[in-house]
Order: sequence, then structure tokens, then C-alpha cells
Amino acid sequence: MENHNQENIPNIATESQPFIDTNVSQEELESEIKRSEESIKVTEVTTTTDGLKPTDTREYINKNGICRHRDHCAISTLKTIIRGFAIGYGLRAGIALLTGLVLRKLYRNPRKLINQSILHKDPIGFGLFLGFYTGGFKGINCLLRAIRGKEDGLNSIVAGFVAGSAMMFSKSTEMALYLFARALESLFNAAVKRGYLKSYKHGDSVLFCLCTAILFHGFVWEPTAVRPSYMKFISKVAGKNRDIGSITSVIRDMYYQQQQLKK
Repeated sequence: MENHNQENIPNIATESQPFIDTNVSQEELESEIKRSEESIKVTEVTTTTDGLKPTDTREYINKNGICRHRDHCAISTLKTIIRGFAIGYGLRAGIALLTGLVLRKLYRNPRKLINQSILHKDPIGFGLFLGFYTGGFKGINCLLRAIRGKEDGLNSIVAGFVAGSAMMFSKSTEMALYLFARALESLFNAAVKRGYLKSYKHGDSVLFCLCTAILFHGFVWEPTAVRPSYMKFISKVAGKNRDIGSITSVIRDMYYQQQQLKK
């Protein structure tokens, strides 16, 4: 009985195939491992301290492995400049054209309408500004990547500084002040992220109070230091029948007279 049961049990050791072929040599095994590692590295994207560098650059025309646009750096920069100019010029020229047609009724004088909208220096200057501002940043950034062989914050700082010179095409104090405020905000957020500063719940309200205190102090005591447009805005908010400039002038005169009497 026992012999019969032993005959029905298959011999696992002889009938099943081994998981590892022991006849493979050590050299063949090592070569197979190397081939598998190389096939993995083809599609692998490694993240280093220098930025994202795809090891497989066959899909990219630029072979530096750093720039992530598919066109050549010069072609990509030129496209950005053209696109920025088209957007900036089209926006300003379109607004000026509509304003001349609807509000100023210049359709009666087409030559004047064209000279003050399509051919005016403001739309052209704003288009050049926006084109070289965006395209200049990309071009300088790509150039620094090629020279230095890496991507870091220094490239962006230098490229942004050079791109800022595009303001010469369309000077705007309002835009410069707006970017100044955004730059301070970015510096603050970066400092909070790195643990140098702390963010408070009502910090924006405190900042607004400080700015308002400085502006209104200048409005009352140093009116020549405040922009005329903001002075007009405060006067309009106060009301049509109230001359805020005259009121603040009386306050200053009374204060100075009291100071002279004390002496």
C-alpha cells in the first residue's frame, strides 16, 4: 500500500523546472543585468541639485539636457519675442482703436485714427517691451544654462535683471511699482518657506495699516511727496465740495504757528 502511494506522487525535484538556470555562466548573468539597467535608464529622469535633467534627450532638439523646450533655444526665444510683441501691440492698439472710434469719434478722420492707434508709439513700445521682457528672459536663461551647464537660481536672477531693461521701450512708473510690490511679496514668501520669517494670520491687514499711515502722513504734512494722481483720488473720495488740499494746508499752518509761539 505504501509503495503504491509513493508511485502516484510526482517527483517534484525531477519533473518541475528550476527557477534559476544553473548552467548560465557568471559572465552571461552580469551582461544580462547590465542590459536591463541600461533599458531602465533610457526612460529615467533623474532629479539633481542642478535641476531636472532628462537622461534621454532624443525627443529634444537641444542636447544640453537642461532646457525643456523642444525647439532650439534660439528658435524658442524668437517665438517668445514674436508672441509677446503680438499680444502687447495687439492689446494696446486694439484699445486705442476702439477708444478712437467709440469715444473720440475719429472715424471721420481715418488718417488721424490710424496715427493715434495702429501707428502710435505707445502700442509699438508696449509690444516691444512685452516681447523682449519675456523673450529676453528665456534667451538669457538658455545662454547661461549652456555656459554654466546647470540650472539654478543665479541664472534666473541674471536673466531677470537683463530682461528688466525692456522697460526702456515703454516706461511706466505704475508697472515698476507693481513689480516692486510683487518682488517684495516673493521675497517674503521665500523667507517664510525657509523659516527665516513667520507668517501671521492678519499680517496683510497690519501691512495695509502701516502703508496707509505713511501715505496719509505724507498727504497732510508732505503733499509734494505724494503722487498727484493719488492726491486727486483722495480728494474725490472725500467729496466734491471739500477741498482736502486747502484743509491740510490750514492744519499745517496752524501747527507751524503754534511751534513758533512756543519758541
